[in-house]
Amino acid sequence: MVNLEPRIPLFERLQIESQSNCNRACWFCPRTYDRTGRYLDDSGEAVLARMPTARILDILDQAHALGFNGRVGFHHYSEPLLDKRNIALARAVRERGMEPYLHTNGDVLRHNDALCAEVVEVYRIVVVGLYDYRTEAELEEAKAYWRERLTGVDPRFSPIGPDGSRGAHSIGVPRALVPTDARMSVPDLVFPNAPCHRPIIRLIIQYDGTMCHCCEDTHGAFGLGNVESSTVEELWYSERHVRLIEALVAGRRSDYALCRNCPLPPTGPLTGGERIDLAPRHYMLPA
Repeated sequence: MVNLEPRIPLFERLQIESQSNCNRACWFCPRTYDRTGRYLDDSGEAVLARMPTARILDILDQAHALGFNGRVGFHHYSEPLLDKRNIALARAVRERGMEPYLHTNGDVLRHNDALCAEVVEVYRIVVVGLYDYRTEAELEEAKAYWRERLTGVDPRFSPIGPDGSRGAHSIGVPRALVPTDARMSVPDLVFPNAPCHRPIIRLIIQYDGTMCHCCEDTHGAFGLGNVESSTVEELWYSERHVRLIEALVAGRRSDYALCRNCPLPPTGPLTGGERIDLAPRHYMLPA
């Protein structure tokens, strides 16, 4: 009998990047250094595009049909609240028995009371990026501000200050496509044979329909396909994707260019108790 059991589990989270723009240029974000035309063009100007509403709803419907009922966000390397459809899309997520979650820098919410009320109504989990504080006191003031402004949600925070960990608590960590920076909170290392399970957790679809491999994949670097030409099921369970997942779980980061440069730490031990290698990473932007 043929075994039809999938070799990898269904994703636990779904990210559909509804549009391409962001109103910030953060020192720790790969978007800031992009000049490929994916987010910024060769002159540094923002690329403005958005996914059609019908396509977003179709992705949600396909995920629902696969039995997915987890969290759905509308970001990748963009600010979701720059999309005026965001609240309506979050409601569509709820209507399908899923959980919308919001990851925002908060700028749009600061002077829009009506939008704050809608966010509180439709979202339960809101993660606010805190990027402007320089002291512990300023960080605590920022947290208190958002707890009051978004009363009724479960507020969570992603604090990465302009001075990094040198000025106050900061969780900024090295990223594969961000230059080495002393402000990061941990050493900048690579782990060529370290297991990585992160890509199993999330299905990420960029604003143009490209399937991204993981949070470090800014450009759709792995050739995993597009929702314009394949179903969600075909993309997730494709032989190419499954083999990629299996290779990384086994610790074969060195097989893939982006993974070779990835400074995110191991997600588990190597089978057989082998030693995980590590080395300093010194990443500079291409000339």
